[in-house]
Amino acid sequence: MEKSMTLPESGPVVRRKPPEAATEGHLSEFAYNNLLDLMLAGELKPGAALQERKIAQMLDISRTPVREALFRLEAEALIVRRPERQLVVADIGLENYVRLLDLRRILEVEAAGRATGHVSAETCAEVEAAIDALLNANHVTSAQHWAVDDLVHQSIADAAGNPMLAQSILDLRRRTHIFNTNRISHRMEPGCAEHRAMIRATAGNDPELSQRLMGEHLDHVRDAIVDYLLGIRR
Repeated sequence: MEKSMTLPESGPVVRRKPPEAATEGHLSEFAYNNLLDLMLAGELKPGAALQERKIAQMLDISRTPVREALFRLEAEALIVRRPERQLVVADIGLENYVRLLDLRRILEVEAAGRATGHVSAETCAEVEAAIDALLNANHVTSAQHWAVDDLVHQSIADAAGNPMLAQSILDLRRRTHIFNTNRISHRMEPGCAEHRAMIRATAGNDPELSQRLMGEHLDHVRDAIVDYLLGIRR
């Protein structure tokens, strides 16, 4: 038996419109971003039940891209599955995100120090080429942004030499992927500059420099996220 989607009393506000002649992939991204907007704005609160059919009706799209968006949100721990298999919104409050980012900082600063001297010239060149391509793109999608972001951070994590550390960093990063360039667009160019400095440092021989640059980068990310959440919830 289907359970209804728990919605705000005034009804959800769809912040984006479906793209014309969109592929299933585009519609999945559309559904994902709308659900995130509603969650971040507090219109879909922690514990709110999510049901494919009602979301599809709300967004005026088919259920297949909605299902894909829900799979993605579940993988990022932004929604959780209750014992009866019902999907509900997880607590993505500001305090929880600050804690997640604090844990990321602890692990990634350590990884940057350990990776220093173990990032090859080839890897460094590959990362810098990806950063350049991102900066030169006419339009950057969230998928393109995260592909480069993942390349930078996971290249450093992998070079640290501890697979369990790298996996822990990957898991934490998945849970903070919602804050892409669509939401904190002012971080695009500064973030790219910080990424370039980080990968160059880890290809060098100064672990303390690598750790400092990683720590500063993650502090800037945290500050941007806090500003964003406080701004939309005022």
